[in-house]
Amino acid sequence: MMTDLKNKIESICCFDVQRDPILAALRDFSGSELASYRQIVRVLLEKNSTLAEYLHDLVIYGNSAILSKAAREPAPLRIKALEHDIKIFGEIAKITSAELKSAVSERLGGDFSDLPDYENGAFNYTLEYFLNFVRQHGSGIFAKYKAFVFDGQLRPIENPDPIRLSDLKNYEIQRGQAVDNTLCFINGKPAQNVLLYGDRGTGKSATVKAILNEFPELRMMEISKNDISKLPALFELIKDVPLKFIAAIDDLSFVEGDDRFGALKAALEGSLSRKPDNILIYATTNRRKIVRETSADREISGADAIDESMSLADRFGLTITFVKPDKRVYLDIVSKLAADVGINLPEEELFAQAEKFALLRGGRSPRTARQFVDWLYGRISMNLEY
Repeated sequence: MMTDLKNKIESICCFDVQRDPILAALRDFSGSELASYRQIVRVLLEKNSTLAEYLHDLVIYGNSAILSKAAREPAPLRIKALEHDIKIFGEIAKITSAELKSAVSERLGGDFSDLPDYENGAFNYTLEYFLNFVRQHGSGIFAKYKAFVFDGQLRPIENPDPIRLSDLKNYEIQRGQAVDNTLCFINGKPAQNVLLYGDRGTGKSATVKAILNEFPELRMMEISKNDISKLPALFELIKDVPLKFIAAIDDLSFVEGDDRFGALKAALEGSLSRKPDNILIYATTNRRKIVRETSADREISGADAIDESMSLADRFGLTITFVKPDKRVYLDIVSKLAADVGINLPEEELFAQAEKFALLRGGRSPRTARQFVDWLYGRISMNLEY
């Protein structure tokens, strides 16, 4: 049985069997039965997984270039190779711990029935299931994660901010513009790169992060201002991935003569190399004039400097403006956030504390409102004075 299994595993051609710990253990079972069995059980117990679940995830997250290409272009030879491999995975999933322990006992001449067991589960997946999954959710790293940092290398964010649009209060018009644009993008309709401009703490970055959590088919890459020149490398990396991406750049601003200014202009519009259709750039800034001018710049170039400063903003097809809230809007945000966490103070007392908090923090903003409610909730929960 194990010799036949070794040959079958070695015939798998669409997935990496060399570095996978369970497939490698099964392939090398004969001659190292006890060590191989221990490896299989350890990996499954660590992952809290059945054998079938493990093999399912190997297909989805295994970063198979053949599976990804077959999802886009189901050429007959690719389909046949994948069907062969999926059939073998189904056979492997049926191998029980009792069978392997029996093989260990037979080889080593002892009773190893008391070795720990693993669960098999059911591998009832067709190739069409996997192809549809990849079309909707991607494969490899893009199926496993939604958020990434890109600095020339793609690094997954294990625990992205879970904020949702429902957590953000007021500014419905501004967020609606961003959501509508994203909906058009996801559905293959014309959509714009977006510049979210406005005062500090008004929810620009929070809006971008919340949009990621609203759409399962969306992925987001966080890019530092210092890595803007690497955008073409990102475009090349994701151009053939059957998902939609947003490159998020926070706190955008440049000084006169900054090379990154030209790099971003070219990435948005103006380069001979075309930005892929499956990515948009969403950037936030506190400055309407993204390029910071010195007094010398203004004296020398006048209107030309202003035109140059605005030329980048103009390349964003959609500019959404967030302004600092007045007292009425600030207190309304406080009231809604307090209701979300179950704070039931009289309105007069709640608002008086909120105004006091804002005064100490240097002004009203949605961020200040959130900080106040978190602070107040903690104090109330611990029976502390506030």
